[in-house]
Amino acid sequence: MDDSLNVPSLDTDSHHRDPAGANPAGPDSAEAGGWHRTALKVRYQETDKMAVVYHANYLNWFEIGRTEMIRSIGLSYREIEERGIYLPVLEARSRFIVPARYDDRIWIYTRIGAFSPLRLEYEYEIRRCEPEEAWSMDAAPFAENAGRPGTLLTTGATEHVWLSLDWKPVRLNKIAPDLYRRIARLAGEAQNSD
Repeated sequence: MDDSLNVPSLDTDSHHRDPAGANPAGPDSAEAGGWHRTALKVRYQETDKMAVVYHANYLNWFEIGRTEMIRSIGLSYREIEERGIYLPVLEARSRFIVPARYDDRIWIYTRIGAFSPLRLEYEYEIRRCEPEEAWSMDAAPFAENAGRPGTLLTTGATEHVWLSLDWKPVRLNKIAPDLYRRIARLAGEAQNSD
């Protein structure tokens, strides 16, 4: 039995336009297409013998970032799953630039990099808060092209696919059009419904 998912990849040229030309994000959507910031402090248990954050913990931080970003629009993954929709990770990528260390003040920046009826890709930046007096645990939106404070430590991305309860790919715009529109608004793009 082949359990692989045969899902077309994101088409970065065609997924940006609604056939009717509508922009579900609207012109006054401040967070649309931008970055969402979540904060945490590095815990001792997240470090290794070299006194730096163990690499697998960055994947946990990516999950924290995307979960809080979805919460920022009044949704939770629990609510999505209660509707019979799953969003598992298909691929995860990380590029480590500078290590994080115990007790560092960390900001997780998350945004939607690509979105289609079948797939969703998040992009991440992990940054150390410097200087210390800039520290804030408050979640905050940042415009897409706005500078983000902090020293860049890690970049990454995760790609996800929309699935039914029986793990079959589904088109979000067909089975949950309201959810599709909300995420399209967050992505800051006009989305097609193909």
